[in-house]
Amino acid sequence: MGQFLSYSLVSGICLLSMFLAYKLFLAGENQHRYNRAILMAIYFVSFAAVPAAALIQRFTAPAVVQTLAVSDIDINLAVADPVSQPLWPTLLLWIFIAGMLVVVVKTLITWVRILSVIRAGQKIRRDGYTFVLTDNGRFAPFSWMRYIVISRADYDSNGSAIMAHELKHIQSSHWIDLLIAQLVCIVNWFNPAAWLMRDELLLVHEYQADMAVMEQGYNVTDYQMLLIKKAVGARFPSLANSLNHSKLKKRITMMYKEKSGAGPKAKALALVPMLALSLGIVAVPAVSAAVSTISAGSVTVSKGNENSSQNEASPAGFKIVNINRDGNVTTVMLHGENLGNNIRVSDVAISASGTTRQASSMQCDMVNGVATVRAQFNDLPEMKDSQITMSVNGEPLSLALNEHDPNGGFFSSIKVVGVGTIKKDSASIGSGAVNIISTSTSDNQYKIYVDDKEIPEADLNKISPDTIQSITVDPTNSTIKVVLKK
Repeated sequence: MGQFLSYSLVSGICLLSMFLAYKLFLAGENQHRYNRAILMAIYFVSFAAVPAAALIQRFTAPAVVQTLAVSDIDINLAVADPVSQPLWPTLLLWIFIAGMLVVVVKTLITWVRILSVIRAGQKIRRDGYTFVLTDNGRFAPFSWMRYIVISRADYDSNGSAIMAHELKHIQSSHWIDLLIAQLVCIVNWFNPAAWLMRDELLLVHEYQADMAVMEQGYNVTDYQMLLIKKAVGARFPSLANSLNHSKLKKRITMMYKEKSGAGPKAKALALVPMLALSLGIVAVPAVSAAVSTISAGSVTVSKGNENSSQNEASPAGFKIVNINRDGNVTTVMLHGENLGNNIRVSDVAISASGTTRQASSMQCDMVNGVATVRAQFNDLPEMKDSQITMSVNGEPLSLALNEHDPNGGFFSSIKVVGVGTIKKDSASIGSGAVNIISTSTSDNQYKIYVDDKEIPEADLNKISPDTIQSITVDPTNSTIKVVLKK
């Protein structure tokens, strides 16, 4: 849920910036179909294109393997106490969920009211829509989805003009725009731009419908008087196109405004730098860190005092076995043994100094009670005293990522790419043949595998360095794995 809130925040920033550009440069132009398309494009770019571009960048970034020049690296995989997560992301999540629920409930109530009016009226099916005559004169004429609802009194007095207006809404499928706008208001309820943009979309719809009436030859003055008379009727804001949209002054002014030429359409280019500005704001380290911390938030209540089921995994069974950085992607691998036959792993993150970075992807495999968790992190900065945290069957787990990188990194287990000298508790990059030093002790003996086939220690020194692709030291399972070039 934290990731969804982060998505809503980033999308909301893009929506706000582009909507401001629209209001400044395009809102006053008499080019209603074009403005409608621009508004829908803002929705698409903010909530679909920008997140999609981020995903494409994440999975298509070139994987440049980083060679670690390390020396005398002590591998210490001690289990640390759980990290105390900040409270504010969880509080924000609950507020976010509560706000969404309020808007959803209000939306459903409005839909029920609309359906009750339609159900009580006389329905007449026509080509492409249903005409509903109602005795309820309290509501101004409106259209909703494929329904046009008009009171009998309005139909008898001004039926032709009202029908021309509402038919334009039906023919243009304005209800789809309003449905999208309402969904945005639900997930972006905290963003004033979401509500203002929905109102702007309603106004553009009314401009289009008003122009349709004028194009059919109706007297402008008579039509304007009709709008003024119906201004006092009840309406369904946001979910239906009502004849008596509240911004009558703007609608009447627009009727006398000349249609805009091709020049004003170029003003839409102003949205591009505003979008770039919003993405720049999101990329600011402080903002990015806050978004990442929110993304790692959870509304799950921990049940640490309850005993785990015999069929569920215990967090204490996990160990970090490998951390590897390829380009801008850092992969952390964890193993867990004697875990039963049921495991649920979630909320994998790296935390340090109150900052949390959520994993961009996570995979968990369970075979014969042994779990392997692989978590990937994109663009992970160097973090002092960092720890990897996750939830295992609802219980929190935290493991220290001890800082063994001389450059101040957080690599606690090294996947050596290249040829090197490997010691029992350390690894270093060197040259020449591969040497194993002190792999056997009274209490521990390392097993050596070449392409998953176990070999004696003496045979490893016979391997040519040029044929080695990688060497992985696994102190948890006391193994050294060598992968040869294909």
